[in-house]
Amino acid sequence: MKAFDRVLTTFGILFLLSVRADAHDPSMPHHEWFNKQEMNPAVQRRLGLSYKSCCNNGDVFKTRFRVGEDRSDQWQYLKDGEWKIIPPDIIKESDTPDRTPVLFINRSTGQELCFFVPQGGL
Repeated sequence: MKAFDRVLTTFGILFLLSVRADAHDPSMPHHEWFNKQEMNPAVQRRLGLSYKSCCNNGDVFKTRFRVGEDRSDQWQYLKDGEWKIIPPDIIKESDTPDRTPVLFINRSTGQELCFFVPQGGL
């Protein structure tokens, strides 16, 4: 069983590395859109960041999303088997190229930088 777990872990890491690189790869669809996205000023102040870009120091985090269990405007994402709250100050109401939710997370700290609400629904 341990060998199987190692194989799954290896494939999982390779998958995540390939996903992380997508937004930074000029040949990938919507590359320009990803690179143009900027954090809300409130996020910059709260995190004490000098840069504005969601993409330069962040990567798209591919996962599942949901609205809070109380059906409020609170968004959540799944990370390491646990639902985490998306900070309200990172939420952006503009659409994404494929009308799906997009979450950028700082690649060094794991802090959430930008979240684009899905205009097409979940």
